[in-house]
This record gives sequence, structure tokens and C-alpha cells, in this order.
Amino acid sequence: MNMIALIIMLSIFTQTTGNDLAPAPHPTIPCLDNVKTIPNCVKAVFHFKFKEITETSCTILLTLPDDCFGLLFPIPRVYHFLLSSACKNI
Repeated sequence: MNMIALIIMLSIFTQTTGNDLAPAPHPTIPCLDNVKTIPNCVKAVFHFKFKEITETSCTILLTLPDDCFGLLFPIPRVYHFLLSSACKNI
């Protein structure tokens, strides 16, 4: 059964012409421009390493709109709560 699925997928991929299966370019999101200046802090928050967070990253991340914050972290409300708690101690 797996072999049939693989053959069908292979036939679909060989019938395309050009670059039809290339992923779409990633759109630039203006509200995340400041976040690009603190990539290590975003990784630290993502991995719950709140001791590595600086005051600058707290300011930038906590002032993001909710929709942009949700693009960075999988469970935005939890991460926002934990980040705001960690930033009070800085």
C-alpha cells in the first residue's frame, strides 16, 4: 500500500513543469522588525531560559501587538505571562 502511494506521488511530481512545487516566499512582517535585533532572546524565551533575557528584549517583546507575538510563540498567552513575570525581576 505504501508503495502505491509513493508511485502516485512520484508521478505527480514528475508531471509538473518549472518550479511549481517551490514554497512561496516568506512575507516580511513589519511588526517583527525590532525582533530581528534580539534573536538570542527570542530563542531563550522559546526554550524557557528566562535568565538569559535582557531588559531590551523585555521591552521589545512585551510591546509587540498580540498578533505579532502569536507568530513568534506557539502558545502566546502562556509565553506572554511567563515573559512579563520574568521581566519584573530584571
